[in-house]
Amino acid sequence: MKIINIVMLLVSVTSCMIHPLRAAEPDCSAIETSAQLDNCIHKDTMNSEITLVNELKNFENRVMQLYSADLALGQEFIAVVREAQNAWLVFRDKSCKIEAFEIEKDSAAYITTINNCTLQMNSKRIEVLNNLL
Repeated sequence: MKIINIVMLLVSVTSCMIHPLRAAEPDCSAIETSAQLDNCIHKDTMNSEITLVNELKNFENRVMQLYSADLALGQEFIAVVREAQNAWLVFRDKSCKIEAFEIEKDSAAYITTINNCTLQMNSKRIEVLNNLL
């Protein structure tokens, strides 16, 4: 649970730091400018962070059901997956920094590249967590 709370805190803090004055959700149905693209990728990335956290919770619920006869073993399994998830988050963040390395830091292009990379990696990780059990 601790990692879930940390991720949710990071998502909310990062969301405020990157787009502090967002008044409304962007309309992503017809993107015409790079600023719209930036906002839409940011929105999708934040949604994928929430989905990632929820999928980890779903996994933990599946474990508790499937390991109800041996709760200690179920808790051990959850602990191993949480540890792997923490390592994966570090890997994801560093991988995305590599992808954006040659782009000027703090520019819109850098932030969008990081967000897009995060979005793509989250999508793959969500699928992995979904298929664990």
